[in-house]
Amino acid sequence: MSLWGTGARADDSPSQIAKGLMSSRVYVDSSVASQVPSSDVAEMNAALNKNSKADIRVVVTDGNNSQSGTVAALRAVATRVDKGKVYVAIAADGKHMLALTKKGSYLSPKDANKLVAEVSGEPLKQRVIDFSDRAEKKAADKEKSGMVGAFVLLGVLVLVVAGAIAAFVVVRKRRRTRREREMADLKRGVEEDVTRLGEDIAALDLNVMDPSLDAAAKSEYEQAMNSYDAAKTATERAARPEDMQAVTTALEDGRYHMTACRARLNGEPVPERRAPCFFNPQHGPSVQDVMWAPAGGAPRSVPACAADAQAVLAGGQPDVRMVPYGDGRRPYWDAGPAYAPYAGGYYQSYGGMDLLSGMMIGTMLGSMMGGGWGGHHDMIGGGGGDGGFGGFGGDSGDAGGGWDFGSGDFGGGGDWGGGGDW
Repeated sequence: MSLWGTGARADDSPSQIAKGLMSSRVYVDSSVASQVPSSDVAEMNAALNKNSKADIRVVVTDGNNSQSGTVAALRAVATRVDKGKVYVAIAADGKHMLALTKKGSYLSPKDANKLVAEVSGEPLKQRVIDFSDRAEKKAADKEKSGMVGAFVLLGVLVLVVAGAIAAFVVVRKRRRTRREREMADLKRGVEEDVTRLGEDIAALDLNVMDPSLDAAAKSEYEQAMNSYDAAKTATERAARPEDMQAVTTALEDGRYHMTACRARLNGEPVPERRAPCFFNPQHGPSVQDVMWAPAGGAPRSVPACAADAQAVLAGGQPDVRMVPYGDGRRPYWDAGPAYAPYAGGYYQSYGGMDLLSGMMIGTMLGSMMGGGWGGHHDMIGGGGGDGGFGGFGGDSGDAGGGWDFGSGDFGGGGDWGGGGDW
């Protein structure tokens, strides 16, 4: 299925589109590639490259997606490319077009709407080129007026710089104090997890020198111990919240092997390697996914251990991992940004950011993960699998902020409006 529409089409993911836009300013969706001559693509690329101040990227689509879906998809692409000031989605027939502008750039949503309307009625190639030329003029005009304003502002800035420096020093000290407190809370919480794993491994009461010991159980035990040791070492060396990701990744591995070892010793089936229990990663691998909603939030699917799954399905409360926070305790997903790497490490092998962003919606960590460029995306980690959004084949989970959209001439649900008025 196409990312931009409905029906039997190619599956161009945001990651695939973003990769294409790294080397070209125009990407043509697979579903309409036969409708757009390569010579037209070359001319559009040349015009866009020439208009470097406008800094525009264009995605040519089949035009059958809803406006909201297209905007969300375009945001996801822009976030991945991480460069450019304007992103345009345009139908292969040139009839439908919208523009997404980077916040603070030369082109406001209102300006973009006006330019979209000005070039309406033109075929694809000409519409893209004319839009680019007009946007370039806008950028040049803003740059010129900005230089004049800069000289005026310079005088004002000189007057306030001393006060700004003083304020900066105060803010930096407060921030450092807050981060030190957050790191202390985080380290206490992580040390609790490490200690809990050590106690659970010790409870196996295994004599590895016993010649009658099952070889597979012994191997699981040794892997659990190795991961436990790695987690202890990483905790001792941790100086920043980001360092805790390595700790919880090792804890997840150790807890799985400890659980597998116990199963082998008891003659039970070895558990499936699944994501840890969302409610408390100390519970080990989950056994099923259940629908759950935080207070005041919408339901979402989360992995749960057997006990927590039963509690949720029965309408009760799961056993939530409460971590140190100031003078009290909170669920780890509502204990501040320092716990983002902590959570990310536990789910690193199961989709990382993409899995967490869906589960954390409506929580403190969830609101932080939904930011624009930068933020905690890099800190948390995670691969290329993306939680579904709009028509984008499940690959736009980090659509995020940082971009403005006013309107366009995309309609809703496949029913197209026109002239930027919808």
